[in-house]
Amino acid sequence: MMMSFRRFHSGLMASFVLAIVVSTSAVAQQTNNQAVVDLVIQVQQLQDEVRMLRGMLEEQTMELENLSNRQRDQYLDLDQRITAMRSTSPGPIVTTGGATGSGSYNPSGQTSSAAREDVPEVRQPLDTPSTTTAIAVPDTQAREVAASPQDEKAAYDQAFQSLKDLKYADAAQQFQSFLGQYPNSEYADNAQYWLGESYYVTRNYEIALEAFQNLLSNYPDSPKVADGLLKIGYTHYELKQWDQARAALTQVQEQYPDTTLARLAGSRLRSMKLEGHF
Repeated sequence: MMMSFRRFHSGLMASFVLAIVVSTSAVAQQTNNQAVVDLVIQVQQLQDEVRMLRGMLEEQTMELENLSNRQRDQYLDLDQRITAMRSTSPGPIVTTGGATGSGSYNPSGQTSSAAREDVPEVRQPLDTPSTTTAIAVPDTQAREVAASPQDEKAAYDQAFQSLKDLKYADAAQQFQSFLGQYPNSEYADNAQYWLGESYYVTRNYEIALEAFQNLLSNYPDSPKVADGLLKIGYTHYELKQWDQARAALTQVQEQYPDTTLARLAGSRLRSMKLEGHF
């Protein structure tokens, strides 16, 4: 009798232990399943957030691109208007402008009420190098040109329009041709600057640098010299010529303090320092 009771008790305990083990396994399995479900839900939520953020980024990128294009067109149009005023005004109109604007300086170095608010636009170089090749430096010696002032203005406007239409190779050729035909034109300094700009945005940095340097050497009294000096600093930067870039940008700060040009130069210098270039 005692033996039978012990056997019954042992069997009961074994059944109880087995029931606990089975129950624990079931609970653990259910917990694991719930954890997997929660993880899947979290991943789906993250994917949705990433898609939403990507869409917002694309919208912002498009808006910035459109804004940049509108500003470029407005500033180019402003430069063209001021150039046209200079050709018709009885007195000289001093203009200054970069890739994004124009204005006038007074002797104190401050811009007048008609001056630009921002200069120049730092347009990003094209993703792929241009096939534009160097063109011979124009002969700047004075010579007679059997062309009317209207033809001269039309030639400049044609090149400028090509630049506005983003036809940089055409603009470079037309500005180069203009400088060769009208080296003493009142638009020559503008044409020299825009020639450099047309090379700069197509990543022909060596040719762009030469064009901007020719602006400083051939037209030292031009109001576009300041913008040309800034672009010389930018071009040296693109060529990884850090010492020359630093020297040019520092010169902009020293010669044109308290101007947008100086602030742009300072911003690039800070970037260079953070990048460890000096």
